[in-house]
Amino acid sequence: MKYGTVNQAEREKVRHFDPWLVASGDNLVALVDCLFSSLTPPPITPGRRHRADATARRKTCTETLIANLVMAALGAAQNRDIVISLRKLKRSRYDREHVSPNGLRWAMVELAAHGYIEVEGAVYKEQRTKLIPTLEFVSLLKRHEVKREDVGRANGGETIVLQAEVDGEKLLVDYRDTSETGTLRAEMFAINEALDQADIRFDGEKLGPIHLTRRFDAEKSAAPYSFNRHGRLYGGLWESLPRVDRHRLTIGGETVADLDFSSMFVRLAYLRQGVMPPEGDLYAIPGLQDHRDGVKRVIASLFFRESKSKRLPHDAKLLLPESWTMARVRSAIAHAHPVIAPLLDTDVGFELMATESNLLIAILLDLISQGITALPMHDGLMVAESKKVIAAETMERVSLSKLGVRLPVTEKPIIRP
Repeated sequence: MKYGTVNQAEREKVRHFDPWLVASGDNLVALVDCLFSSLTPPPITPGRRHRADATARRKTCTETLIANLVMAALGAAQNRDIVISLRKLKRSRYDREHVSPNGLRWAMVELAAHGYIEVEGAVYKEQRTKLIPTLEFVSLLKRHEVKREDVGRANGGETIVLQAEVDGEKLLVDYRDTSETGTLRAEMFAINEALDQADIRFDGEKLGPIHLTRRFDAEKSAAPYSFNRHGRLYGGLWESLPRVDRHRLTIGGETVADLDFSSMFVRLAYLRQGVMPPEGDLYAIPGLQDHRDGVKRVIASLFFRESKSKRLPHDAKLLLPESWTMARVRSAIAHAHPVIAPLLDTDVGFELMATESNLLIAILLDLISQGITALPMHDGLMVAESKKVIAAETMERVSLSKLGVRLPVTEKPIIRP
């Protein structure tokens, strides 16, 4: 699937390699030492010795690669593949010193030779290199009693990520800092610090280092850049957690409550048009009231297009009646919401996302000031059960302050076995 055509939901499922992860706990440190000593150094001229600094760089690459594999192998997400870029590019704000494509490539080859990972090679404009931890690697972690909390983070690591699409592929942009990016980064520092210090667990085990980032989309690939598109938060294990597994999360020893802004994207579209959104479920389209999930996916797709689509998105088609074509569904949506019909097929989705994410940042910071830990979920959040009333009131109050309208909040049921 080409990056230029991949839908937003698929982009959000990708687990990216994080060069800032390190071995922190004693068990993982010992395992890294053991594995590194078993790897074969690259060949050099006979009679010469490997330079100490080169060996140290290879170990740094091996350590961060293993730390990423630990988070993937012991994570809760269904997709445990790690996407990694091995291009030789000019160093930028996203890079960590001594973590290089050559060093990572050597470590990958060696770990694959020992049966600890499988590697799927990159395909030009279609797929980046993928790493998959094997069952042998998972078994190795169990024997060494390695846990997620044994993974730490090196100092540094950018939290404000800007991407631009070039030739159908998303590339990182090495932007110049401004007062705006300084403010955005300070907000993320406060959020990450609060989350990292909180007692957040999955199956009774601490999640390990929490380092959320905000991903912005550059409408064009040339400076000056703006940060008013996308901006959603990524990097939390809970974001990719299937709903049936959310009961396994705890905050401060309590099970979580899942709070969500009702019909968020449609309401934001109304506000963008300068019109107060109507009450009720805005995804309840006449004739399709029993197919809400399908309608929601179609509306989302229409906000991320620049031209009219003739076909239903595949994931939406399976959720709609067979007789409903894209033209029919689009017409029904436009008839039910004539105010926002002009926004369909205009690629306004990233701007709506930015409004949504700015609101969520303000809510998270407000909750932090109240001593409440919240796990962001794009258009909602999860909090400890005892804090859900205060959190819901805060969400509505901040939305009124920032948007001029009190957005309704609903609680999604936590599915329990």
